[in-house]
Amino acid sequence: MVALTPSFALHLAELAESTGLDLAATSVKRLLVAGEPGGGEAELRGRLEAAWGARVTEAMGIGDIAVSLWGECEHQVGMHFSGAGLVHVELIDPDMGAVVPMVDGAEGELVYTHLAQRAAPLLRFRSRDHARVWTSRCACGRDSLRVRCIGRTDDMLIVRGVNVFPSAIREVVAGFDGVPGLIQVRPVAKGPKQAPPLPVVVEAEARLGLAEEMQRAIRARLLVATKVTLVPPGTLPRTSYKSKLVDWSEAKEGAS
Repeated sequence: MVALTPSFALHLAELAESTGLDLAATSVKRLLVAGEPGGGEAELRGRLEAAWGARVTEAMGIGDIAVSLWGECEHQVGMHFSGAGLVHVELIDPDMGAVVPMVDGAEGELVYTHLAQRAAPLLRFRSRDHARVWTSRCACGRDSLRVRCIGRTDDMLIVRGVNVFPSAIREVVAGFDGVPGLIQVRPVAKGPKQAPPLPVVVEAEARLGLAEEMQRAIRARLLVATKVTLVPPGTLPRTSYKSKLVDWSEAKEGAS
């Protein structure tokens, strides 16, 4: 088993392909991905499993609270909470701070409280992880809370009143054949509020009409207008840790 971020797993898969190394022929049978959203995205997970010839499972924690608090079972319908009795978890509206009831399909920001920590107890610590939750019993028999991290609330952008996560854009783009799903959103204004179309750079082999197809797919799925620019493979930065989905270098005050 290898444990790493989804971004680094994809980076290693690309390196292996460029050097002629067949990762699927190695002894690695499982990838445990954590550290950033993406491991639960069907397209990215499928791409990693095909490249590595290994099953991908996702886990999630937060260094301030516990290294690992959530992990998938064999059914992989969300990550099970494993901190009962030690950590209390809540769901809140990231804008208003109001508690969101824990019911199947609810979404919000995960908030944690230490129940047994003496050295550095934290009360209602905001994680900035935006998640969808399930409270119903899993097919594995466990009745623990399950979540799927959708994105980071500090990465979230607002385009004409629509909340959009860069990781959600990546998931749409990765659904196109031959496109690895490497993207970077480049806001033109500082702050979360952006005027349409939202600039998105996508790494892909250029073909006629592809950018326009992606724009239509993003609009249909996420209700957000974008301006997709295609760049050659290998253009966007790679990382051995977490991918940088938003590049604020061109953002200006009051540009929206």
